[in-house]
Amino acid sequence: MAGSERLYILKTVDGEEFGPVDQECLVRWAENGRITPYCQIRSTLIARWENASEIPFLRDILIKQLEEKETRDESIFAKIKQRATMRAVEAVEFSGIHEVRPDDFESASPVIRFLAGLVDIVVVVIMGVILFLGGALAYSTQILGANEVFYIGFFLYTVLVVMYFVYSMGGLGQTIGQKFWGIILIRKTGEQYYLGRAFAYTLGLLCFGLLTPLFVFVSPSRRSMQEIMTSTRMVRTKLIGKRR
Repeated sequence: MAGSERLYILKTVDGEEFGPVDQECLVRWAENGRITPYCQIRSTLIARWENASEIPFLRDILIKQLEEKETRDESIFAKIKQRATMRAVEAVEFSGIHEVRPDDFESASPVIRFLAGLVDIVVVVIMGVILFLGGALAYSTQILGANEVFYIGFFLYTVLVVMYFVYSMGGLGQTIGQKFWGIILIRKTGEQYYLGRAFAYTLGLLCFGLLTPLFVFVSPSRRSMQEIMTSTRMVRTKLIGKRR
């Protein structure tokens, strides 16, 4: 009987809920890519969410979806396209026998952000030291005057710092500090983002970086000013077992 058929509710990774729908509709959504393994599903009769990949009638479809995605990601043409468009890598990477994924978009705490920022500050300080030594050498050998060393050095340092953050987040997905402390910048929707968004975030970081703890504390969304400006979120990554 159609009236007694079990119905389900779908919750996407960004918290939106759809339904109630029947099993056939869920299967169709999974085949169309609307449901991913990281969505959650529950019956209307039971208030308990389960990962979509754990639902028996969806498991095979989602496993096939992951396998096809891995095949596309490994394609040399996909890598060339990613580098050509400078699109931020998806918030998934491999570490040993585990995947690293910002599961459920858990926001990064101010403490973790601060520690990651310290690591990145060390990186940019090292850049500055190298430029300073180069400028000192140019001045001591009278290749450049004192004013020229200062202005050229300041310009190069600014460019290097901006390039470090933009390329790290827009091309590699994470800065050194973010990777070390297990956080990653993603779009608010969880989708990938391009070089322009990483550049805008970097400008916001340079302007409001010192105020990040304050913004995170007072903002209802627990996001910094640069995240609000660019519709992004800084989230924690989580180790999950890699399917063999």
